[in-house]
Amino acid sequence: MKPILLTVTLCVMLGPSALLRAESPMSTLVGRITYPGPIESGQVVAVTRDSSFCGTTTAIHTVTVNAKTRGLQGAVVSIDDNTVPAADFPRRPLVLTNTRCAFSPRIVAGEVGQQLEIRNDDPVMHNTHISMGPRTFVNVAMIPASRPVEKPLKQPGIYLVQCDAHKFMRATMVAFTHPFFSVTDDTGAFQIAQLTPGEHLVTVWHDTLGTFQQRVTIPARGEVTITIEYPAHVDANKK
Repeated sequence: MKPILLTVTLCVMLGPSALLRAESPMSTLVGRITYPGPIESGQVVAVTRDSSFCGTTTAIHTVTVNAKTRGLQGAVVSIDDNTVPAADFPRRPLVLTNTRCAFSPRIVAGEVGQQLEIRNDDPVMHNTHISMGPRTFVNVAMIPASRPVEKPLKQPGIYLVQCDAHKFMRATMVAFTHPFFSVTDDTGAFQIAQLTPGEHLVTVWHDTLGTFQQRVTIPARGEVTITIEYPAHVDANKK
């Protein structure tokens, strides 16, 4: 594996809220995941059902890199060794939408116990089928203008999301037992808050490129900004 480029910039910010938490300092990790590999054009596949709405072909993009920032979109960043207990407050439902014959977002991450809300914004029927290995989490037909379907996440892990009616529609859902995770946006940026100071193991996962890890030191009562270059060749079997 090629060396991982890690750039760290410390920016300590002290304010009234930080002083009030002096006995239990917590910090925020802000960063960007970049990818030095080529920007793919996407695999073009034929559409054999509802082509009057979905089109006759569609492009499937599994590795999306921002041309300006080189940021990798849809990478899941998590910290599993944080010692601060998760706050006990209700999270907003995760929303997974069938829209324009695609799942949005293509990569979604949530916490066990959080509600998943499935929607259909299209004028055609979709069948949202979510599974983990051989086990089905939910399998529901979504007719046009149907009410959203909600179901709580009960098990951590990686879920495959697909539409049985439109085989080209796929997404991935990742569930954690803690709230210390983030999904990179279209510029490759992410943010994880409420971290204890000290050394932490950062795990970066991508559904096509695989997984790698990098250690980072978090300051007390402040913010650390990092830029991590995703290795161009990661073993995808390490997902």
